[in-house]
Amino acid sequence: MGRHALRRGRLAAAVSITSLAVVAGLVPLLVDSAAGTAQAAESTRSQIVVDTPQTATPRRERLLAAGETGFLHRQGEVSGLLWTSYADGTTVGVEGPDGVYEPDSPCYYINETCPSGWYGQGADTVALPDLRDNDPVSLWTPGSADLKTVDLSSTVSTGSTDYIGTFGSTVVAYDQDSVIHEEDVADQWLELNDFVDGKQRNRVVTGYPAGASRYVGSQTGDASGALIVYTLESTLRIGYLDFATAKFTEAFTGVDNSPQLILTADRVGWYTAASGLHLKPRTDLTAEETVPVAGGATTGGLPVLVGDWLLLGTVAVSLTDGSARTLLSSAYGNPLATPDGGALVAGGTGTTDWWVQRVTQGADGTLELTKVLKVPPYEKDTTGLALSRGHLRIAKATGSSGDSTTTNRTLSTASDGTLSASAATEGQQAVADCPYADTACAGLWGDTTEGDVGLITYYDDESGYEDADRLVTHDDTAGSSSYVLEFGTHEGRIVDVSDEWAVYNSGGTSPAQYVGEFGQGQQLKRSIRAAALDGPTLWSATSTAGQLTSYSLETEKTLSTVQTGSGCVPDELQAVGHWVYWSCATTGKAGVYDTTAKTSVPVTPGDVLLGDGFTVRHDHTADTLVLTDAATAATSVLASAVPDSGLAADRRYRWTVDEYTGLVAWTGALEQVHVSTTGVTPSNPTAYTSWGDYYLYPKVSDADYKTWNGYWLLSRPVSSWSVTFTSVQGGVTHTITGGPATAYVSAAWNGKTASGAYLPNGEFTWKLKATGLGSATAATVKSGSVFMSGGAAVRRDYGSIDGVDGRGDLITLSSSGALTYRFGTKFTEPRAGTGWPSTIKAVPFGDLSGDRCNDLLVRLASGALRLYKPGCGSAAKPSTAYTALGTGWNQYDILTSPGDLTGDGRADLIARNSSTGDVYLYKATSAGKLSARVKLYSNWKGYKKIIGAGDLNGDGRGDLLAQDKSNELWRYYGTGTGTFGARTKLFNDWGASYNVIIGVNDITDDGKADLVSRDSSGTLWRNAGNGAGSFGGRTKISTGWGSYKALF
Repeated sequence: MGRHALRRGRLAAAVSITSLAVVAGLVPLLVDSAAGTAQAAESTRSQIVVDTPQTATPRRERLLAAGETGFLHRQGEVSGLLWTSYADGTTVGVEGPDGVYEPDSPCYYINETCPSGWYGQGADTVALPDLRDNDPVSLWTPGSADLKTVDLSSTVSTGSTDYIGTFGSTVVAYDQDSVIHEEDVADQWLELNDFVDGKQRNRVVTGYPAGASRYVGSQTGDASGALIVYTLESTLRIGYLDFATAKFTEAFTGVDNSPQLILTADRVGWYTAASGLHLKPRTDLTAEETVPVAGGATTGGLPVLVGDWLLLGTVAVSLTDGSARTLLSSAYGNPLATPDGGALVAGGTGTTDWWVQRVTQGADGTLELTKVLKVPPYEKDTTGLALSRGHLRIAKATGSSGDSTTTNRTLSTASDGTLSASAATEGQQAVADCPYADTACAGLWGDTTEGDVGLITYYDDESGYEDADRLVTHDDTAGSSSYVLEFGTHEGRIVDVSDEWAVYNSGGTSPAQYVGEFGQGQQLKRSIRAAALDGPTLWSATSTAGQLTSYSLETEKTLSTVQTGSGCVPDELQAVGHWVYWSCATTGKAGVYDTTAKTSVPVTPGDVLLGDGFTVRHDHTADTLVLTDAATAATSVLASAVPDSGLAADRRYRWTVDEYTGLVAWTGALEQVHVSTTGVTPSNPTAYTSWGDYYLYPKVSDADYKTWNGYWLLSRPVSSWSVTFTSVQGGVTHTITGGPATAYVSAAWNGKTASGAYLPNGEFTWKLKATGLGSATAATVKSGSVFMSGGAAVRRDYGSIDGVDGRGDLITLSSSGALTYRFGTKFTEPRAGTGWPSTIKAVPFGDLSGDRCNDLLVRLASGALRLYKPGCGSAAKPSTAYTALGTGWNQYDILTSPGDLTGDGRADLIARNSSTGDVYLYKATSAGKLSARVKLYSNWKGYKKIIGAGDLNGDGRGDLLAQDKSNELWRYYGTGTGTFGARTKLFNDWGASYNVIIGVNDITDDGKADLVSRDSSGTLWRNAGNGAGSFGGRTKISTGWGSYKALF
């Protein structure tokens, strides 16, 4: 490319992979510098510049002058002089009387070393000499639009005065063989020019020796004075010129040829490689000189003194011990002294690490480097930008026929808003056609899920078109192939791309609109209309003014019909989440419709792209990107100096928006790509697509299990996510966590905890939560349910016709000895075991045998207690395997299991002695038996029924119910330590007609323990648990239950 001219009043900055806050409307690179012309940008924005060097050679960076707040410099292939602030790297182009100031002799070429002070030195004053027009010197100051001009022809001389340099605000000049005041003649003399009270002041320097001849181009200075080399009596000497007194004093004599001058606040001196460094105090020019650095150095470069170090190119030499230290591996040009006693150097390790750096001496005496300005590398023209889900593809011109090379980067936004980028990786060549006529570009649509999409043409045998259209993805994954969409059409264009889906309008004699899914092909064909995609949701304009419809490409159903209030039929739509951009060319109107608030906000139409909660418009007249907040309609300049391409629109070519992350990318004046956040709060992540298994069977063997799998396509990248499974039984959860995800999240669960323990059977809900990239708080994305069978046994669940189902079951005993499980929510599915004595008492119990199936306690008429282990879904029979648990159990008139009372995960037993009324706890053991009893209460004879109720309040502990002889129902919460809390009355005059009350557990699939009762007429009732320790009103289940001798 040619040299890049800086427009009038533009700022320039070059930062690379370095975040900066955007404040006061200053958006580096090349931001408008005119005060008040740009609206203030959001202070929360973060911006980076990414480099795509075309060569390993860094851009040339020539340091020219250092002031108090910034420095003057030149950059290769950039017109004019640049002034950069030390504080924030803000760079402005320097302008002379005729616009951009172009350097002239002796500094026309950037590789030429300018004499010190030629453009100024030691202050925030830049001198702009014009040697072509009688030597006027313009003085430019950053932040000021006014130039001061020193007229060197209007001095005390009757002849022409020649320019030496500008130091501070003083212009130093000289003349020779001139007549002064028509009387005196001087061979050569010096003159000082500055401004006092706004008027030019000219002073002749005193003390400059008669017969002296200035050594041209050899001087240096600061705001207070200058060192000048001259010859007198065939001897090379150095004198000091004091600006306050306009007096010249000899400082050094017998100097080597071509000396390099040293000037700091307290020292003056000179240096040559042969003779070393010679110094004197600045306040005592008659003092003996010292030579702290001896001659003979092989290091090149002009010298600068920084504290106790002498900088020579890339090396610093200590004045105290002569040791040398390499500061930089490579540098361009020479170090430049700064007014604070430091220095500036330009260099680094290579083209992507090339900086202007500040050198200072630290408190410990060592030198420190501070990066001030990133020097941009040479880059080829940007031909396309694709930005999707934080994936940035940059297409660059190859210089040959058509195709563009591409590089890929992953952008990331931290929770504090700081933007960063990964290292670049090489991508596929961009073969996409340019959608803009007579323009060499690669038209790319960002699509991370399938690969960035472009439109190409090819010869189609079937249609006969030589220019048939094909939508093709750019997948850079090794070994993968690209997807294509073909419709047998030509002369068309891409309308929209979102993840797996695309909208395309064909041309030719029968234009039509096609909607396709990559990998699946055509989904729809219809007449052309304004359309947009948001994942699988297709937004469309209708023939009714202001009316839009949304349609699901997955379910093939219309989702909504909305009225935007536009009053026109739009010719363009864009959609992101709950925002829809519409534009009507016929009326010149545009707006953003919020589907949540059901309101439209007007925006300026044009070269616009929609993001999550904002639009960005390229203002081709002002060369800016203008951000509009879609919620408030507030506007601000996001970026300035975005060069006009000459096209009416150049989106996705010179700039683009990431609809998933809210990032904006554009190409600046030096073909560098900039990326910025917007400061607009993004929407919470949602799921475009969601799928999760409904059934789960924990793994027992490789041949017998069903893992749960979930799969989601998210609406935006996330920094972390989690899926939490919660049993409807309450109190039991399991969470799977994951890290950053760009688009898809998948999770698998085997039905166990992290330690391998089984979770309870039955219904589980799952909830996907995710923290959006750049956010700090997780949001719920999607939820669903899954049924688990083969897990840990649920209290009183003995199975169903399909296996264990997480529901409590009823057990009946007939007078003929049939012990029958009653499955189902209404106990209509029996499974009987016959041959039992009608005198037994059965106690539904938990899993003590470890087979993940509930066991059954049976007390025989003899008083023996057995633990039967029928297995899941199998009827309990006298022949079923059992464990004997001792004799003497006839002493108890109540045996019931509330569930786990001790927190060890095993069911426990409550027993009441019939003669004393004392209540005992029998804890289950890990050996599958019961431990010795522990007395809990004395004389509970006042209760006619004691019921093991299960967990009534969701705390994971078994609870008790007790009905007293006055028919009041009481509740005792389990403490988890083998005891119960104080009783609480639930109901008065309750259940007088009930001869059986059973804490059956959950039979309504809501995870709350229910109560089943049989009255004296044989009717079975249900009281649904409320999960808070009580029950609702009763509901009849069925009649005819009076024929059973016992219900358990």
